[in-house]
Amino acid sequence: MKIKTDFLLSALVLFSSNSSALDLLFKPEFSFKERYDDNVRMQIHPNHSNLISTISPGVLFGYLADDNELNTRFKWNELIYSSDSALDFSEKLVNLNHKYQGELFKTDLVASYAEESSINTQLDPTQIDPTQINERGGVQTLVPRNTKSIAPTVIYSLSEKNSIQLGYSYTDVAYERKPNLINGLNYSDYSYQQYSATATHTYTERLSFNLTGAYSDYESANQNPGLALGVIPITSGFSQKSTTFTYQAGLQYLFDEQTQLALSAGIRDTTTESTQFTYFRNTTIPFPLSQQSSSSKNSMGNVFSANLSRKSEWGNFSLSAGQQLNPASTGQQQTSTTFSAQGRYNLTERLSTGFNANYLLSESVSAFSNNTSRSNNRTYITLSPNIQWRWTPEINLDFSYSYRQQVYESTNQTAVGDSVQLQFSYQPQINRQVK
Repeated sequence: MKIKTDFLLSALVLFSSNSSALDLLFKPEFSFKERYDDNVRMQIHPNHSNLISTISPGVLFGYLADDNELNTRFKWNELIYSSDSALDFSEKLVNLNHKYQGELFKTDLVASYAEESSINTQLDPTQIDPTQINERGGVQTLVPRNTKSIAPTVIYSLSEKNSIQLGYSYTDVAYERKPNLINGLNYSDYSYQQYSATATHTYTERLSFNLTGAYSDYESANQNPGLALGVIPITSGFSQKSTTFTYQAGLQYLFDEQTQLALSAGIRDTTTESTQFTYFRNTTIPFPLSQQSSSSKNSMGNVFSANLSRKSEWGNFSLSAGQQLNPASTGQQQTSTTFSAQGRYNLTERLSTGFNANYLLSESVSAFSNNTSRSNNRTYITLSPNIQWRWTPEINLDFSYSYRQQVYESTNQTAVGDSVQLQFSYQPQINRQVK
């Protein structure tokens, strides 16, 4: 990864040095959110509610040139919980985006680093009975999540109507588990990388077709110390590796300048290999009283995406649906089926109202069979109306309500949560400096 990163950074310097004039960007920003949540951990029977304060200073800087631009954003989220001080956390996020536009090709580079609270990013149940979740399971305590990612893309124009896009993405996720979190299966470090190629043909000004082929590699492993028979030091764990080939065909159609439809569908072919083990501590010698197992599984599945969007003077709306295979912290990948609807209506020039509705069905893909202790399948629904007021050009106020419902397949039990949020955002208007 260091070699790839050094190469990409060198390319950025080369692109920037070719520019005769730079328009420097510097935008400080600040937001404050106050959220009331009656079920932060999405348990079946929540014990109490929380008032969560989020203080978020940040800054964006970069440059604009004739043929390329660079944006870098640093953001800090200070999370403060009224009833669960153990969940307080300081999130750090860094995002970088560089774009280059040439005569025949253009590039896009996105990279990020994040230290986040897993309470806000992970919704997986940790046991067969979610009502028995405790600190040993890992959900009722804070587990920081560190994420590194990079995704370069190159688009080359073969002709006026034909182009090809080559992409690569790499993500590395690691959890900082405390010693008391002995059930490490709930938070498994993983790496995920994907290579893709997309060919696009513009049939008319309104209609285009595309073909995509992709190869992905997912690896996850975890091991934890323990005692066998109460006295013998052992290490138990698992590892899983999955490779997936995906083939899709799609189209984009513009009904008019304001309305767009995008469709794609295809198949995936996934091979998964998993191993469970128990060794004597600090060795690779199997513990004789344990069950060692290795499994391999090949599975076929469908992938698709559909999106209909419209923008106009009165506002905008979009409808989307999709099914993809995604990496997960459970030590295995998950097939995610999603449906969503979003809309915004402008009441006045400064006042608008909107809504978000989402449905998610997550199903684990593993080589192990009949292992209900790893069943993380769930259905997650959110409904969130909101209203936004642009108080001044620099200040925005956003008030929203969210209803959440999560159904655990392993127990057929439902967890419900409600939250109300008020957000204050401030971004001073600063003129760009020309160099």
